[in-house]
Amino acid sequence: MCETDKQCLVLASRPVGRQRLSDFRLELAAIPTPAEREVLLRTLDLSLDPYMRGRMSAAQSYAAPAGL
Repeated sequence: MCETDKQCLVLASRPVGRQRLSDFRLELAAIPTPAEREVLLRTLDLSLDPYMRGRMSAAQSYAAPAGL
């Protein structure tokens, strides 16, 4: 991995019951070069909220499910 790549934790399959490591996959993606009048920011902290569990499910909810 070089400075122009980022690691992405991606939802690979919809969890049934508790989430398992196999429900996710790690991908490498290129970091695009910012265009004129754009900036590139580095993430320092992330929040994993209970709301996100509902987004992993395909069940009808107030929020659309996350894409696979």
